[in-house]
Amino acid sequence: MEAKRNRLFVSAAIVAVVLAGAAGSWWITSSRDAWLVKSLIDRVAPWEQTEICYAKAPASTAYFDTYADATGAYENYVYEIDAVDASGAHRRVVLVSFGTMLENEGFIAMTVRATSAHAWEYIDDGSLPELARRQLC
Repeated sequence: MEAKRNRLFVSAAIVAVVLAGAAGSWWITSSRDAWLVKSLIDRVAPWEQTEICYAKAPASTAYFDTYADATGAYENYVYEIDAVDASGAHRRVVLVSFGTMLENEGFIAMTVRATSAHAWEYIDDGSLPELARRQLC
């Protein structure tokens, strides 16, 4: 009787862990609010390659989240941007602008791993690869 109860307990625990893992995975893949978790996973995921992506600079107020920087002196702005890589393939990228809102001028070149921009800079349309220019202009 004791062994049967232990097996039921272990089975229930396994089912609970599987359900929690499935719910967490669903949240990470489908929720915009999981951007921080996605960013952490993107940084360590060995199967993801770093690529350069391009996008039109979004409106400065188009951010979807903000948070205070480590000192509390500035706000960091989190944007979700439609971008393309050099071959013209589309991606949704999360870009964090530290301390300032983005300027709604020109284009942005981003170093992207999976869904997270790790570095970025403003560029003009003359710096865009041809396939990216066709998609963005």
